[in-house]
Amino acid sequence: MMEEEEVTLVGLTEDMGVNATLFGFVGLYSMMFPGRVAACYLVGSHATSEAVGESDLDLTLVFKDTFLPGEEARFERFRTALGPLSRHPLDLNAVAEARLIAQGEVNLKQNALLIAGEDLRERIPLMPLEAWTRHCMHQPYRFIERARARPEDAPLRFPLEYPDARGELYGYDYREVMDAQGGLHRGFKELVTLACRMATAAVALDAGRHTFSKRDAIQAHREHLHDEWTPLYEAIFASRQRWGYRVPEDAQARASLRAACERMLDAENTFLARYRDYLLAELTRGRIEDRVMAARRLGDIAYPDAEVPLALQRLLEDPEPALREVARESLERLARYRGDRVSSVA
Repeated sequence: MMEEEEVTLVGLTEDMGVNATLFGFVGLYSMMFPGRVAACYLVGSHATSEAVGESDLDLTLVFKDTFLPGEEARFERFRTALGPLSRHPLDLNAVAEARLIAQGEVNLKQNALLIAGEDLRERIPLMPLEAWTRHCMHQPYRFIERARARPEDAPLRFPLEYPDARGELYGYDYREVMDAQGGLHRGFKELVTLACRMATAAVALDAGRHTFSKRDAIQAHREHLHDEWTPLYEAIFASRQRWGYRVPEDAQARASLRAACERMLDAENTFLARYRDYLLAELTRGRIEDRVMAARRLGDIAYPDAEVPLALQRLLEDPEPALREVARESLERLARYRGDRVSSVA
């Protein structure tokens, strides 16, 4: 019979309610994955004492060595089941120790709080800048695309329109946020996260610098780039500092937030234009999985020019079968949804 693991917390936050949640979480994963978790880290704003009332608890479990067969699927079921039980919104991730050591990390290495287990960070290298830049360039797309309703499997159409041109905040408040008591509120968390992700990507691509948090990304954008988007990103981050992630009730405060939302569309389109060029370059460099990712993403966004389909057409003759297949799928997807654009609403 396997001996039960003692549940202890190595690190604590300044919030006793959060600490109680962490204690329960450590106990649950210890029962679900006995002897398999090398370390548990708290990352994000709770780890740096920058959390607001609606901030998620971002937790990463590092599994010993590599994942055992079926272990990742079990973790996904665990994550799904655990969410509704917590007083705090949870964002749970799992990673294999071997992958961290082989590929490196950034946020977990530089900006995390060890909650339980053995601290592995001295053994984890800083992710190489090229890999970090690639990771950062792909991140904003997830937040851009899920804000915009469209038929299933339809690509985004570039240039974008607002998520909701008629909405007070142009649709950037499309997701509610949850407080520590489980109450739901009209929120703009996705707007803040997207602004910080785009700032992070720009700093990585143009300044060649790793950043370790939302605040660090905004500060680095001013220090290294200081372009037309810096004031917008700073205003959005400052809104988080003033109101958390809840849309404020005060009319003047909402007007200020609306002004930032109005400019966000131009920022998104500027990013996606640069993303197109980045993806086209990625088709011919790096590992096969990086090239496949670029080919897939070029099918996720319908750019109006001919260069993207021509580049995908050339991949149909590539010696790599995986690349040929993804290029074919992307071309078919773009062809299915080619047609007259809906008129933009200013």
